[in-house]
Formats: sequence, C-alpha cells, structure tokens
Amino acid sequence: MKRKLLVLVKAVPLEAGEVAMNSDFCIARDRISHQLNLADMAALEAAFRLRGEGTVTVLTMAAESARDVLAELLARGADRAVMVSDSQMAGADTYATAAVLAAAIRKMGFFDLILCGRRTMDGETGQVPGEVAAALGLGCITNASSLEAESEHFSCTRILEQGIVRLAVQVPAVVSFCEYAYPLRLPGLRARKVSVGKKVEILTAADLGLEPCKCGLSGSRTKVMRVAQLEKGLRKGPKETNVTIGAEKILSMIREKGHV
Repeated sequence: MKRKLLVLVKAVPLEAGEVAMNSDFCIARDRISHQLNLADMAALEAAFRLRGEGTVTVLTMAAESARDVLAELLARGADRAVMVSDSQMAGADTYATAAVLAAAIRKMGFFDLILCGRRTMDGETGQVPGEVAAALGLGCITNASSLEAESEHFSCTRILEQGIVRLAVQVPAVVSFCEYAYPLRLPGLRARKVSVGKKVEILTAADLGLEPCKCGLSGSRTKVMRVAQLEKGLRKGPKETNVTIGAEKILSMIREKGHV
C-alpha cells in the first residue's frame, strides 16, 4: 500500500551544558550545534517501518543552521525533507510553532499519518502534537509505544499512567511517540547514495501566506518573562510521608496565601 507519511522533527541543542539566550529569553540557535530530538527518532523509524511502497517526508521549523540535521535524515532514508525557515518565526512558542507547521502541512497536501515525538529535549512541553492536530482538525494519540498497519486502519499501543491501552487509529491522524519506542536505523550506503541528489526544501512565511503578526514572538500566546537557575539539593521544610495529611497541609498553605 502506498502510504504518505509525514514526520515532524526538531533540531535541538547538542551542547550538554549551558546555551546562550538572547534578550527575549529565547535560545540563540544560530550559535550552537544541533542534533535530532530523541523522541522524533522513534517517530521517524516508525514511519520507515510503515512506509511500504509509500513515502516518508520530514518537516521542521528551524533556523538555517539546522539544515544539516535534515540532510542527515535524507541519508537515513527519508524521501523528502522540508524546512520552514524565516527570521520572522524566531521566538515562537508552541502555539505559533504549531500554527506554522499546520500551514506548511496544508500547503504540502494530504498525509495518511503525521508522526512526531511526544516532547522535545529543549522545551519539554509536549504541546505541539496536540496543537497541530487541533489546527488541522485531526484526531491525536499521544505517548505511543508502537504502531502497526492493519487491513483498514492502524493499531497503536499507548502508555498511560494506569498502564497501556490498544487503540484503532483511523487516518488521517497525528500520533506522538515515546522516546526509544523504535531505535532509529543508521544511514546505509544505498540511502546515502540516493540522498546525494536530494536537497532540503525551504519554505518561508510568504510561501505559506502567513502574516508577520502570526509568526514568532508576535504570534505567540505566551512569553518568557524571567529565567532562573534552580538550586540543587533537597527542598527546605517539613517532611510528610502520609499522602492525605500532606495534601491537607498543602491546601492549608494555599488558603493562607489567599489563592483559594
């Protein structure tokens, strides 16, 4: 079966230590090296396994410095790589990011499945998969650990706090994967040779018909006002091991501060 699969990916900072931030408290991504987000690796490998005679396209919104990450994904077997890159999109929160990705997907056309990682290593919000699905009017399954093709639908295993659940997925839909759900294959010689003739396609805000007010900081619903370094070590204060008593004490403290 010829399936059209899209994988949303993100290039995250490679540095293990501190990264530079600009005056808007956004990561200065043009000054750092990037790597593929960990959970996105699982989504990409899942797409490769489901591709069959179809195609796998990767899509990201990133600065020009992330081009090499997408080029590497072509070498690993992706059929097409598209990057939305525009200075107007700098500083976007999850809402603005999802709006841009949804606009790019509409321009690119229909996909049977849109796969992605459940969260990114630099943001850890886990909001973009659901926001993209909402913008496109699609169903969304999060925390997937496996995805298999059935005769008329896809079968998915989803991890919940209470355990796991098996779901039937009707297409089109958005599915986000847990880290390590599928180990991403290494680039082979054949894939590298094929990828030589492929180029990373670039889309701008103008290409997507997006106004500047809908992109980046201007199109964001949230803004970082302050960044603080957390202190290491145990928190100060009394220790309570009884959950019920502890919850009552916390509620009492909240009431004392007049929050409820």
